[in-house]
Amino acid sequence: MTTLNVNTVEMVNNSVESNNAIMGNIEELTKVFEQEEKELNRLVKGNRNEAVIAAQQKVVDEAKNQMEQAKEFERISKEKAVNSSFTFSVVDDETGARTEQQKKIAFVKNNRPVSSKKVDGFIALIAANKYDKAFPIIVMEASKLIEEGYTVTDINGKELTKEEAKDYFVILDGQHRSTAFAKLIATGKYQNLIPNVHVRDIENVGEYLVDINNVGTSWDKKDRLVVASLTSNNELFQNVAKLLNEGFNPTTAMLIYTGKSLSDKQVNNVLQGGEFILPKDAKVDIERGNKFINLCKAAKMDVSFITKRYFIKGFNSHAISISEEQAFKALDNLKYKNYKEDKWKGVKSENDFIKILKEALEA
Repeated sequence: MTTLNVNTVEMVNNSVESNNAIMGNIEELTKVFEQEEKELNRLVKGNRNEAVIAAQQKVVDEAKNQMEQAKEFERISKEKAVNSSFTFSVVDDETGARTEQQKKIAFVKNNRPVSSKKVDGFIALIAANKYDKAFPIIVMEASKLIEEGYTVTDINGKELTKEEAKDYFVILDGQHRSTAFAKLIATGKYQNLIPNVHVRDIENVGEYLVDINNVGTSWDKKDRLVVASLTSNNELFQNVAKLLNEGFNPTTAMLIYTGKSLSDKQVNNVLQGGEFILPKDAKVDIERGNKFINLCKAAKMDVSFITKRYFIKGFNSHAISISEEQAFKALDNLKYKNYKEDKWKGVKSENDFIKILKEALEA
């Protein structure tokens, strides 16, 4: 993998365009590389003019270089950010006085997920001196959150002990901005403080997170379901949050555990600490849902496929038609088939997956 050299560092410092190239969203840069490489292969197979192929090869090499630089920046900055203390410019809410405090960054488990794309956007703004420091960052002493029963993690998701927590601020509002500052500071290319930080002592963190994020407008359904696990001790929402953090989409996660989807209104009721009623014919069955997921994974099926509703809906329909026991037997048999990714890509409907399950049962 390419190491960040002097020229790369200069690019980070000098222009927004360069910042976007180096610190751009890895997923997007990977897609660009894969598309350009696919085009190159098409040209080669088509025996196109050598000059055309050579030109496309240069495009592929540049796309690969940008992708690898972004990955290297991500690796270095995240690695250093986990172990580094940062200088927070803390504002006293009563007097307005500012003090500097050295703390590491932590998050409360199941707060709104951090989007790498949003972090990359803030990195570009900060590096170009266009970040508006008037926006407050709200934090809480990590040790207090642990005392109140919340799970607190570092940037990498490692759970912190109460003893470790004394050195950390938990970011409640401003996760993307704080992560962006941390990554830039960790690389040594940004020397300023993390600005406008306000320390709060909040009793009900889940309720607070709902209030500050304006439910229904700034959050998508995934965000709301994850935070619902903080405002509710319900087993369903705890498990759905785990799936969402794994990469499952909200609708499929709920289908896996209940057989039905949950309306935005019901999710909002949970966020506000209220009761919710499952849709008609829905039944919470965490054990069954986890069994379905684990058997899919045993068949070497990636989450990107399991999260498509065709799989769980097809499985549920098949279970109704032949029995739970037989349907799970068919699902279990998939691990012996050694299907490749192309097989799962071919599933475009419930019936496609039912056909695969039938074949597995007959084997």
